[in-house]
Amino acid sequence: MKRSFLFLIGLAVCLPVSCASEVIPPKIDGFRVEVGPPGNEFYQPPPPPEEPKAPSPKLFDIVRRIAPAHTEIKRWELQRADRYFIRAEAGPEEYDFLITPEGRLVSFDYENDQTNVFERPGKMVLRGTKKQITVSKLPATTRKTLKELFPSLPIASAWKAESPAGPRFVILVDGLAFFTRPDGQIQAAGGVTSGALDEIELKDLVPPTPEQITAEAKRKLGPYRDKFDFQKQIARLPEPGSSFRFVAMGDSRSNPQVWAAIIKHIGSLDPKPAFVINTGDVVLRGYTQEYLEYFLPPLEKMDIPLFVTPGNHDDGDNGLALEYRSLFGDQSLNYFFDYGKWRFVFVDTSSSVQPPEKTLDWLEQTLAGTPKDYSILVSTHKPIANIEKWAYHAWEPEPSARFAQLMTRHKVKQVFVGHIHAYSTATFDGVPYTITGGGGAGLHDRYGPQGNVHHYIICDVAPDGTLKQQVLRFYKEQTAK
Repeated sequence: MKRSFLFLIGLAVCLPVSCASEVIPPKIDGFRVEVGPPGNEFYQPPPPPEEPKAPSPKLFDIVRRIAPAHTEIKRWELQRADRYFIRAEAGPEEYDFLITPEGRLVSFDYENDQTNVFERPGKMVLRGTKKQITVSKLPATTRKTLKELFPSLPIASAWKAESPAGPRFVILVDGLAFFTRPDGQIQAAGGVTSGALDEIELKDLVPPTPEQITAEAKRKLGPYRDKFDFQKQIARLPEPGSSFRFVAMGDSRSNPQVWAAIIKHIGSLDPKPAFVINTGDVVLRGYTQEYLEYFLPPLEKMDIPLFVTPGNHDDGDNGLALEYRSLFGDQSLNYFFDYGKWRFVFVDTSSSVQPPEKTLDWLEQTLAGTPKDYSILVSTHKPIANIEKWAYHAWEPEPSARFAQLMTRHKVKQVFVGHIHAYSTATFDGVPYTITGGGGAGLHDRYGPQGNVHHYIICDVAPDGTLKQQVLRFYKEQTAK
């Protein structure tokens, strides 16, 4: 068997296939599984947005009572049906408010771009410095402002504390914690149940260095790397027959229950896939703990090689996918391997480790070096912007254009992508593209009942090189009341 590799992307499963007696369980761990043919061209564009209603004068009055007199309200937007964002600013100073349409203050914070001072609830109280005081010790201007905001509600508690920005009074009213300078200016506020009173240490405010991130990731993920390093996964691949099977999926973050059910279902297939490809976004933020908590546990019982490409949510603590690479291998952003007479190519379209031009140069060389009698499958995270219905959530237009040209020039047989949380298909310049972003993340709502669903794809390669696909859709079973 020929096996070669370079760098990384995607998620699929492959194995010798004799589908005459295949077994696909119709249920798994509380989900009903429906099997259907490939293809979903449906797309329903969203209706044009309605002109948002401006905040009422009452909301602007709340901002003016709290923000310093020298600031002006320069911006507002309706972020959700139940929440306005309103900004008061002056020069480098910004006070950002979240307020409900009815006039309930949710939170606000302060930022000074010139001095790099940030005052945000939950990051204000240095550990061990908060001391309770009487209300009479508070600045008179603060007490006056709070009385105007809450005329019928008393101050519940008051403290004095040290913050990264200097001494602050901490005041509790109606479930909100207010943070006030000694001169009486209120700088920030947030809900107590949202962690506004959390205590921190100064070191918590300093981002970890790349060396610290890597050291922690290797310490905690090291025991798993022997299994999941992509080069070792390649070495584990079974010998290909004249036909084989693989599975494709992606965007498995955010819903551990769906992710675990899909992996268990893949493991129950007969014939068994030879490997699995995930098109990225395997965890929510790329943090080491997320891999340990919900990504890795379902995989420990699966003995099928897994190949992953980085998604934008896998970038980790500093955007360089250090945690990801600590698990899947130092060179696991872009790579390929040959299996049977197919070349499987994994391309990083998400991380900021290197510019897109360099990635595309590597991709061009990898495709050009493919044996003439081989078929090519490419897996990446972001779809191309060339396909109009996907352009709202796609790779940037310039690298998309070059990527699409390479796919067409080298007659790529299939491109699997994720990023959009749905199942959707399209053909562009003769190349079939499939979005398989239904591995667990919250679903997009533009692709109809066949597309807005959690799913994965079984791919069977016949001896003549034909690629047959089956889409397995997962529906939560209703429990009897």
